[in-house]
Amino acid sequence: MQTICIFLGVIVSCFAATTHRPPHTTHAHTNHTTHAHTNLPIEPWEIHTIIFQFQPLTFHLLAMTPTDRATKTSKCFIATISDSEHAQIHTDAGMRAVELRILAALGSATAVTDVSTLDTRDVTTCTSHTIFLPLLRYFTITV
Repeated sequence: MQTICIFLGVIVSCFAATTHRPPHTTHAHTNHTTHAHTNLPIEPWEIHTIIFQFQPLTFHLLAMTPTDRATKTSKCFIATISDSEHAQIHTDAGMRAVELRILAALGSATAVTDVSTLDTRDVTTCTSHTIFLPLLRYFTITV
């Protein structure tokens, strides 16, 4: 019986030593400003990726977009590059300059209605980056 009382006393002492009451303040908080909490809407993530690939056999730069979630379509932009751009396409600065020009021209690209008019090597490169082949749209961009 004495062992149980000592054991309970030790437990109570340990519990009392680890818990305490938070301090209680009785003064008024007159110097604090009130904060307006607004519930901002949570926006979904928006990520858009364009893959650029130089086709060395056709001397075209291809810009491919991933499949759009809403329309389930992918786009492949086939751009011709100038001789000066071709000379610098294998450098970081040259590739970046051509990519920026292609990005600026995406809105004025011409839709291709007959895929048989395109080089098969460009078409093969474009189809290797999409899973919805019937919904792949081709566009051309000229210098």
